[in-house]
Amino acid sequence: MGFLKKLLGGADRPESKASQSTGNTDPRGVYFYVQCDRCGAPVRLRADKQHDLLDEGGRYVWHKTIVDNRCFRPMPTVVTLNASFEMVAHEITGGHYITREEYETLLAEQQKARD
Repeated sequence: MGFLKKLLGGADRPESKASQSTGNTDPRGVYFYVQCDRCGAPVRLRADKQHDLLDEGGRYVWHKTIVDNRCFRPMPTVVTLNASFEMVAHEITGGHYITREEYETLLAEQQKARD
């Protein structure tokens, strides 16, 4: 079975530094967490390191218009990452960045309210 995993690309890969620092295990993606200022909806976003980030010689820039699934208000953002894919600067309109823990807490609260 281990042979097939290696052959088909399913073998365990070491986590990148960005994945270790954010708790994510996706070596090809960077995750961001945002909360809408209008309705309070938490949003999790994934930026593909190869296709979504602009390489500006030693740093990366990500442009995105975020829309939550509650009030659908557009939240344009620009994020700057260092060479280790760690956020060093960000701008956002209509929302604010939150931690992964805050995101998970907000989701749990929403689930309790539905039950």
